[in-house]
Amino acid sequence: MDRSTKYMAMFPLQTFLLPDEDLPLRIFEPRYKQLINECHETNETFGIPYVHNNEVKSYGSEVELVEIISKNSVGEMVIVVKGIANFHLLNFKEKLPNKLYGGGEVEYVDDKFTTTNPELVVLVKKLKLEIDPVMGSLITNNSVNLFSVAKAIQLNFDDKFSFYSLRDKNKMVNYLIKRLQFLEQIQIQEKKLKNDFSLN
Repeated sequence: MDRSTKYMAMFPLQTFLLPDEDLPLRIFEPRYKQLINECHETNETFGIPYVHNNEVKSYGSEVELVEIISKNSVGEMVIVVKGIANFHLLNFKEKLPNKLYGGGEVEYVDDKFTTTNPELVVLVKKLKLEIDPVMGSLITNNSVNLFSVAKAIQLNFDDKFSFYSLRDKNKMVNYLIKRLQFLEQIQIQEKKLKNDFSLN
């Protein structure tokens, strides 16, 4: 497995993004105003390690600053960031030398998770999940990209982190199958209600 490491600025949040997902953020703390201003000047990326119950977890998202939407007189901002990669967090410091914000060393890991599991493939086709415009079709020769499925069903941040941190293809496939089965039941109920309503 190809692994590489990088040291980057960090903005810990209860937020977990997969590559090519966008997120608006409101920036008001002095340390993160400094971080965003520096990234705007240098085009450097930064890390968002996932935080749960005030604890910085072992995985996170490397993001790039897409746009500063607005900025007020005291430097508070509304920005948009985009996920470009996910990482395993090796270490984290609350504050870097001569900076208000923290940083840490990350390890990039192999995220090429695909499967030909027939149950998952059938569910993806039945539910007609939206095609990811960046990664292309969810299904290529009956092989499914697991992260494309996770993005298509719009997991919340906590669920997305739980899914990503499984790090085992079979467990990830089973996780998605359960989610897709739940969505399938919702669609069946919605269709039944619609039919019942039209008959009245």
